[in-house]
Parts: sequence; C-alpha cells; structure tokens
Amino acid sequence: MIENQPPVGNAPATSEAASEHDRPSSEPQFVYQGDDQTALQGILDSAFTPHATEVIGRKPLNARFKVVHQGKIQVYDLSYGTDVKILPVRPPAYYAIRIGHAGRAAITHHGRTMPFSPTIVSPGQVLSNTWGADAAARIMCVPRDLVDDAVRGELGDAPTSPVQFENLLDPRVPDIANWLRLATLFSTMIDSGVLDGPSLAAAHFEHLLVHTLLRTTQHELTDALAERRGTAGPAALRRAMAYCEDNAARPISVAQIAEAALVSTRTVHELFRTHLNSTPLAYLRRVRLAGAHADLVAIAEGNAAPRTVAYVAQRWGFPHTGRFSRAYREAYGRFPGETLRPRSTSPNDEGETDIPFPAPA
Repeated sequence: MIENQPPVGNAPATSEAASEHDRPSSEPQFVYQGDDQTALQGILDSAFTPHATEVIGRKPLNARFKVVHQGKIQVYDLSYGTDVKILPVRPPAYYAIRIGHAGRAAITHHGRTMPFSPTIVSPGQVLSNTWGADAAARIMCVPRDLVDDAVRGELGDAPTSPVQFENLLDPRVPDIANWLRLATLFSTMIDSGVLDGPSLAAAHFEHLLVHTLLRTTQHELTDALAERRGTAGPAALRRAMAYCEDNAARPISVAQIAEAALVSTRTVHELFRTHLNSTPLAYLRRVRLAGAHADLVAIAEGNAAPRTVAYVAQRWGFPHTGRFSRAYREAYGRFPGETLRPRSTSPNDEGETDIPFPAPA
C-alpha cells in the first residue's frame, strides 16, 4: 500500500513538488507500508540507490518506510518485518549514515562483518547488509555536495573525489561520541516536531552536522583539517585576514572583508570574535599599525626615504596624526616620533623591532 508518495531521492517530481521538497520538512510521512516487494523496491531504489533485495526469512514481507526529514539532508526510518539481504547494484552517490538501529542487522564489506550502526557508507562504496525480521533503522542521507562544500570552507578547495570516511563510527572515541549525540539530538528534535515547518533552524542544524562530521571522524583529509585548525582557523577567516593584509593601505570596509572571505558580514564578525577574540576592523588596525611601525623602523635605519610621521600615518590609513600616535604608543610603548629618530647603540634602542606586530587591544 503506497500512501501519497512524495518525491524521494532521484524520483521525478513536478516543479511544484520539487519546490516543496527543497524546503526542510520534518513532519514524518509514511511512503510505504505493506508486503508488495516490487512497489517497495522501486521506492527504495529512488530514495537510496538501485539494489537487490532478497527475502531470506520465513515471515512474509511487512515493510515500513517513512520519510522523517526532507531538507538538504534526508532522514528515513526503514524496517522489513522479515529477514532480508541487501546488495547494491550501483554504489551510492551520497553518504548513508546509519545513526541507530534496533534488532538484528549487520554490514559486510570486503568479507568483513561490522556492526550495522553507527556506520557511514561513502559514495562509491559497495556494502552488503542483512536485516533480521526485528530490525529497524534510522538512516541519514547526506549529499556529496554538502561534504564538498564543507571541505571547501575548511581548506579552500573542494575535493576532487568523494571524501572516504571510515565505515565504523566508534562511540568509544570521544569526538565521535559527541557527534553521535549531536545526530541523536537532531533526530530527537525531528521526532518532537521542533523542526517542523519552514524554518532556518533545520538548515543550520544540517550545516552543523556536516561540518562536525568532517572534523570528528577519520578520512583522508583528517590530518590536513587538523593542521589548518591548529594554525589560522577556518578558510573563510584566512581569506579575510589575507584581504586585510593585502589591502591595509586602502580604505576598506567590513562588507568588503566579508565579500573577500565569501561569507556574510555577520559571519565574518563571528569568525574574528571566535578565533581571534577581535573584530575585523580591530584586526585591520593592528595590520596597519604593524605596517606603519615597519616603515618607521626602515626610515630610522636609513633603509627607506626620509618621511614624516604624518606621511606614514596617512599611508597606512590613519588620517588623524594625533590618534595614530596614541594608538601606536598603546601598541609599541613609545610614540612614532621616537621610533623615527635615528637609531643609537644605547641599550634602550636595541629592542626596537622586538614587537613586529601589535598585540590585540
């Protein structure tokens, strides 16, 4: 018995239906409930990937397939009501994450049997699985482009091939256990109806799930992501910082910094606050003060043409010389005119370039 089947997976849909599908919806919808294997197979092939289903149990098929959440990420509940064996005919083009199950079930990959959940099947992988009559699973399907976008945001470039996650999500690993709790919270909020209806909340939650999955699990980009996090933070922040450094002598705005970082002005503010405990304009001022300091030292050492403090201040975006002098003194402990004086060999002058970049205010 098929009940008002919505467009699922790659199933064709009218433009009106497709528009509905694009909006996150967390209201559960039974797509199929019954014993018609042919009908069920067609629906599941569209929702997941073409696969062969072999009923190996004595009980008749009594399947239940429910759409739990439809957004950029899809969440489904599935059970067969009898023992079955599943073998994909074509590898999936998405990430299938079994975030939980009840009953007897197992996955086999290259002859190795592993727990049914929590596991990830990445695009291109072919895994067979068996379901007991009492098995029921919640499956989260994540499109490859969401993972690619997350990689691009972290590393600056999208991967040339699908990220391959380790299949088993081992809850004994603290970070993975935390991600599973997050996925469970998402699942619980779906069930409670909190995410029902048009809302940005579900979309933000999906974004969080994908980015944290990338950061907490093992895959071929794990080391690169860890290295990036240990240095300058997310790629968007690095782009914003680079733009400030490359354009410090020009009049630039927060909107321009955000545009260069490929994020909103609100996001760029959050990035600087979270990772640098600063603001975009405060960081820009630090860059400008560092540039002015370098110029003054170069002039004092005879490595640059003689210039006045006012000239250097104007060059680095400080139109008011008095304010520049006060900001410079706060950062470097002396007025710019003192730095500009010819260098002597006295001990007090030997540390002139000890602070190449002003500390955050």
